[in-house]
Amino acid sequence: MNVEKVTGSLIAALLLAAIGASGALAQADQDKQLYEAAKKEGQVSWYSGILTQQICDEVGQAFTAKYPGIQVSAIKTTSQVAFQRLLQDLKAGAVQSDVFTSTDIGHLIYLKSKGELVHFVPPAEKGMVKALQNVDPDGDFHTSWVGLAALLYNTKKVSAAEAPKDWPDLTDPKWKDQIAFGSPNYSGMVGVWTVAMEDRYGWDYFKKLNQLDPLIGRSIDDAVTVLNSGEREVAMGNPASALRSAAKGNPIAVNYPTSGTLMVISPSAVIKGSKHPNAAKLFMEFLADKEYSQILAKNLEQPLRADVPPPAGAKSLADIKLFAPTPQQIVKQLPPNKEKWRDTFGM
Repeated sequence: MNVEKVTGSLIAALLLAAIGASGALAQADQDKQLYEAAKKEGQVSWYSGILTQQICDEVGQAFTAKYPGIQVSAIKTTSQVAFQRLLQDLKAGAVQSDVFTSTDIGHLIYLKSKGELVHFVPPAEKGMVKALQNVDPDGDFHTSWVGLAALLYNTKKVSAAEAPKDWPDLTDPKWKDQIAFGSPNYSGMVGVWTVAMEDRYGWDYFKKLNQLDPLIGRSIDDAVTVLNSGEREVAMGNPASALRSAAKGNPIAVNYPTSGTLMVISPSAVIKGSKHPNAAKLFMEFLADKEYSQILAKNLEQPLRADVPPPAGAKSLADIKLFAPTPQQIVKQLPPNKEKWRDTFGM
């Protein structure tokens, strides 16, 4: 046995362990300092284009339980409404939202280009699924939610065999007066859907849908409401919202499109000039940490971390064929798509 070699390896291992322990202690100290600074601010305001108001409130309550002395004011609207409200605040020089989350990554790219975001990289992001890390290479905004767009149907009105299996199936004339979906002029997720469908099938896809007299709401989740009521039979919608509704006994089911389920990454960022910058950073850290992903999974949303299993009744991201437009495509195509949408659907 080469004693010198073994001794050298042991010393190296001890040094690495010491460095790791030192890094952990340093991070713990930084977290403590951030918490103390955030506690002095006492609150954090969150403009959210994701989840429901109930889940947003649950997230806020969990954050306060972990960090006593800091309250969360969560304001849930559609992403477009939240963005317009934020722009009005910025124009007035009175920022009301400390943290902004949108289903339209183009909103964050725009805010970054205008210098309206605070650079902050949550340490907990290292534990997130690799594909969700570094959504902004500069670290100015970060993934806080992954939404999926799939095909939904009312199980009392439509059999599993008859239900749409892929995106083009929605344009079948048999669904005249039976389709529902949201609007890109209110919902960031619906906006990304228009980019994805146009890229695959051209704008004629939406002209065909318009000929079937669809019921158009605002949020992507409005489709779940009209399906449950029986007012419409099939829809484009969010599987998580549909599964939550089905768990309550409502007649709704999900088909993941055979050619691919649309994945929408929704980022968050700290807004420059906000009233509670330290609390905002701490909240961003919470959105990247394990407790938040556990809340997502409990509510049948996709967890962001590998150390949190997928929700019961839902498919893992690894088991779904996924696709998504690039951020560049969204930024380029979404604004004109909103105009084309108005021309096509008259709203």
